[in-house]
Amino acid sequence: MKKMKLKRWGLLVMAAISLSGVTTAVTAPVQAHAATFKLAKAKAAVAMNADTGKVVWSKAGNTARPIASVSKIMTLYLTLAKVNGKQSNWNHKVKITSRGLVSMSRSAACGGFKFKLGHKYTVKQLYDAAFLDSSNNAAIALGQWVSGSNAKFIKKMNAQAKAWKLGKAHFVSASGLENSDLQYYGYRHGTANANMVSAKDVALIARHLITDYPRVLTDGQAGSKKVDGQLCYNYNNLLAGRKYYQASLNVDGLKTGYTPLAGYCFVGTGQMAGKHRIITVVLHDEDEFTETRSLMNYAYQLAGMDA
Repeated sequence: MKKMKLKRWGLLVMAAISLSGVTTAVTAPVQAHAATFKLAKAKAAVAMNADTGKVVWSKAGNTARPIASVSKIMTLYLTLAKVNGKQSNWNHKVKITSRGLVSMSRSAACGGFKFKLGHKYTVKQLYDAAFLDSSNNAAIALGQWVSGSNAKFIKKMNAQAKAWKLGKAHFVSASGLENSDLQYYGYRHGTANANMVSAKDVALIARHLITDYPRVLTDGQAGSKKVDGQLCYNYNNLLAGRKYYQASLNVDGLKTGYTPLAGYCFVGTGQMAGKHRIITVVLHDEDEFTETRSLMNYAYQLAGMDA
């Protein structure tokens, strides 16, 4: 992988921050030359102060793009709203009667957490499978539990986006799969092929999720978890013990995504000591973790990020 090209002083500043893990004071050159920071691979990206909702850095941040499984943060939000903190709702059992979802679950390209026809899964099991394993069939099953049908749930997703005044967000899928794949399983919906959301609006959805339901910051730190006898693996490689982990960033979320159309996508969040919580989004980025880490380190040096 090619490394990002920066001017010599910028590289030295960022390297010192990364190696030391210590928050340093913002220098005038960093502030004055903010335009020199670039993400070479991401087609769209933002860094947002999670406490204020202010975007502190952006690259094509207002352009709607396919977002793959990052879409699931909206599905998780609406699921948590329906659960409403009640254990009885977490324990509610959802019977799988759709052969399409069973088939999807066993697909090498679209599946993951395998469904058995007629088997009952708790809402919590479906939540864990959708969140950690990014199971598309589990996300769709959750949507059907929330709203009664796939179509009604997608309508609810779009209504929520409208309520939040997200101008660049439109959903046709609870999972993030495109209709070009969903059509083979009986879950095609709407006329557009993909969920289309801007990086900024993804960050705003993530902000609502972690603000209203902070439990996701604990749930999302699990590296893996056994769910109904199956191993659900969390692909967030900025977590502790993973390849791109940096202790000082304190990353505790949030969601990965990939389809060939959307490319690699990632919404990350964490809180460096003495700083405001940050939310970052990179879309269609083949170096999603490297560039997220660079973006977090850079954004924390900008004005307004000190807590």
